[in-house]
This record gives sequence, C-alpha cells and structure tokens, in this order.
Amino acid sequence: MPENLARKTLRRRDFLKSSAALTATTAISTFGAPAIIQAQSLMNPVNYGFIGSGRQGCNHLKHLSTIKTGRCAVISDIYPPNLKKGVETVGGNPETIPDKDPFAYRKLLERKDIEAVFIVAPYHLHVPMILDALSAGKHVFVEKCLMKTEDQIPKVYEAVKAHPNLVLQVGLQRRYSTVYRIAIQMVHNGVLGKVQTIRAQWHRNGSWKIPVPDPSLERFLNWRVYKEYSGGLMAELGSHQVDVADWAFQSEPVAVSGVGGLDYWKDGRDIFDNVAVIFEYPQGQKFIFTSICNNAHLDFSEVIMGDEGTIEITLGNNSGRAMYFHENKPADAPTNKVKSADTKEQNWWAGATAANRGAREGIPISPEVPKQNPGFIAKEIEYAKKWLISMGVLEMDRERDPLTVEEESFFECVRNGKKPVANIDIGAADSRAVIYANRAMELKQKVFWPNQPSIPLESQISRKL
Repeated sequence: MPENLARKTLRRRDFLKSSAALTATTAISTFGAPAIIQAQSLMNPVNYGFIGSGRQGCNHLKHLSTIKTGRCAVISDIYPPNLKKGVETVGGNPETIPDKDPFAYRKLLERKDIEAVFIVAPYHLHVPMILDALSAGKHVFVEKCLMKTEDQIPKVYEAVKAHPNLVLQVGLQRRYSTVYRIAIQMVHNGVLGKVQTIRAQWHRNGSWKIPVPDPSLERFLNWRVYKEYSGGLMAELGSHQVDVADWAFQSEPVAVSGVGGLDYWKDGRDIFDNVAVIFEYPQGQKFIFTSICNNAHLDFSEVIMGDEGTIEITLGNNSGRAMYFHENKPADAPTNKVKSADTKEQNWWAGATAANRGAREGIPISPEVPKQNPGFIAKEIEYAKKWLISMGVLEMDRERDPLTVEEESFFECVRNGKKPVANIDIGAADSRAVIYANRAMELKQKVFWPNQPSIPLESQISRKL
C-alpha cells in the first residue's frame, strides 16, 4: 500500500474510532437538550417582564416569541412607538407600561407574578435597573455591557452576593454559539499551536443613527452616539469581540492602548467614529481591535492566529461561521521542544484530501453539511468534523441561533437553578476591557489593569474623561 494512502486509511480509522467513543455533545452537556428542556418546562414557563423594546429589544422579542419555556407578561418602554412594536413582535398580547416616567419600569418590578426581567435599555441604565430588579427579587438577563463605570462593578457584585438564589446573565451570545465553542476548544486543545495574536474588526459604512420625528428626541433615540449614555464603538461592538479574546486566552488583559477619533461624521455626536486598540495579555498575547464607520468591506470577524493554524470566525445574522487554515510551523520554531524524525506527526496532512485542500483554502468548521454539491462536500465536511473530534474537540449536530440558545439557557437557569455561562465574572471582565480601552483613547496613554505595576489606577480615575 502506498505510504500516503496508508496514512489516509489510518487517519480515517482513527476518526471513526474517536467519533464512536464520543457520543455526548458540548451543547447538551452545557445547555441541555432543547427538546428535553421544553418538555420539562412547557407546563411551567418563566413569567417575565421586558424593559426596553427598541431595536435590540425587538430583536430579542422576535426570538423569544418562538420559545415556549418563557412567557412575556408585560413590556415597559417610555417611547410609545417602541412599546407598540415590542408587543407586535413578541405576540401573546402582553400587558404594557406606557408611562413616560423613566422609572416606570419599577411598576413592572412590583408585580408579584413576574419572576424574571430582560433589561435591554440603553447602556447607562443597565446597573440601576439591575440593582432595582435584584432588590425586587427578580432574575435578570441584561444586555452587554454590564457596567458603564468602574465604581458600578463592586455594587453589582454586592447585589448578586446578597441574592445568591437569583440568576444574573449577560447578553454575550457568542458564548452560546456552537461554532464559537468549537473554535475556542480548538485553541484550548492546542490545535492551533501557540496562539499569540487575535485580530478583530467591526467595520460599518453608515452614521449609526436613525431618523428622529422631532429634534427634541435626537439624544433619546440616538443615545449610542453620545458619551453620556453610551460607551461608543468599543462598548456596542467591540465588547463582543474582546470577550472572545478573553475566552481564547483564558484571562483578562493586563494593559490596553489605543487611538480614537471623530473624523468623518460631523453631526453633533461626541463618541469616536473610528477606534483602534491593542490589548495585552499576561503571556504577551495581543488582541487588536478596529472599528470604523465609513467602510464596510471587512465587515466583522475575529481571526485567531497560532503557529500551527488560524481560525477565521464570525457571527453573521446570528449564525456562526468559521474556517480553519493549517500553518506550517518552522522546524526551528521556539515552541518545538524536540525535533523529531517521526514523519507521522509532521506530515499527516499529506494523507487527506480535505486536509490538503484545507491547507490552501481552509476547512469549514461547521456543524452541518451545506446543501449544495452534497456528495463530495459532504464527505469532506464529515472528514473535517472527525478530525476535530480526533483532536479532542466535541461538536453537535447543527448550529442553533445563539440568541435563542442564550434565552433558552436563561429560562433553564431560572427554573432549574443552573449557573449561566455568561455570568457576572465574564460580564465584569468584558466591562473592564471596554472602560479601560475608552480611557486609554481619551487619555492618549496606556492604561493598566489594577494589579499591574504602572500608572496608579487612582490617578487614572481622578482625571475626568
């Protein structure tokens, strides 16, 4: 038998053996089987209230309308058109709190029949609403970012500690994506070798504003472009991607530097319309993030780069997509501890069509086979999936919408006492990264995490941004 064919046969046998041995999947062990969850909770859905039915709020309500383990009992929003849209989106004829008082949501919290709340209000309102909701005995799902200012972090921790039986989950949906979990498992299992650099971008070509029916509503409806209410591009977009870097590196950063500018949209906004930041991690790793508002060619994605492979990954339209590219590590690379003559480990890529093709074009990291050209592509995808399994990476049958998964997971945590994947620690770490990155750009100097020997944190806080 030719040597390459022998390697190919052995590899495929190894894949089949590994695949048969691994019958459990990440999704079931982490989030539970959706059919089982619904069967258990269908007769006892979580009664929830919803605060903030703007654009992202209605995005959530659209997904929530398909979930039977929760029931939307009441919606609160101080802008009547948003309130009307929210009711239409979720269906089921929930009650409404149409009061224009900014504290009208507290009427929702006073209701004894409400077990949980979704907080999808503007960024600056998150923490006040969280504290009120926990004090009222409600479980909380809150959109990212969790905290806007540094002094809010201990306040939320104290509230969570005071209510240990209540769930606090943060809306970082990449944590609930099958494709992202596979990619991160590949990183942690060493499939990419030593990962030193992650690059991400979120580029758009537009003002990020919506038309307002009355000038008096400008700051109210376009709050994202004003510092008083928003954390700008870093908070609204970059927070998702720095969370991926924290996840991959299994650590918070130790320092961040960057530059930002208000150079294109001269329309009264006071947030930056372009940012470029570099986060430094404990072992010298770097996460590089850019966001601009006048070119969408690169769109948004993360690129995780190791000395043995690269993953390009994105969550477009709430559907994870990723490609793996093999990297030929130099023989004299410092991460090569011992030079070996064993060609089995060094040259196994030569034995597989998918692997050879992947070295040039990439292997899709996808839980399901594409519909086009099912014959050849199906075999190649199946081979790639079994290769992932052989490297210790578990996978599930198909990708489910991460926004739906995180909402289902929230209801399961509420009903069954489970701990959320995107918990307060992950939310606080994400918030710190956003706060410090914005501070670095405002101060035009490197900012260090509190436990780093550098510029005293107190002096950084004392300077008004």
